[in-house]
Amino acid sequence: MGFAYQPRVLEILAGDSVVWRNEDIAPHTASAADGSWDTGAIEKGESAEMTFDRPGEFAYVCAFHTHMKATVKVMPKG
Repeated sequence: MGFAYQPRVLEILAGDSVVWRNEDIAPHTASAADGSWDTGAIEKGESAEMTFDRPGEFAYVCAFHTHMKATVKVMPKG
């Protein structure tokens, strides 16, 4: 919302899924900064989900609005 990801840093456990829901007026994406994954366009009121199986820090941006940046921090289980 407001052309920003909320939260900007999200901590999850390996194997968890993240759901991005677009509550803005414009379409957005969640696109890996390194190009390794992309949700595709998420229109207003729609959502996209991705599962993160391995630990690490995964920076991402909106392909349409590159000032929108955030990170998923995936912690090992156990």
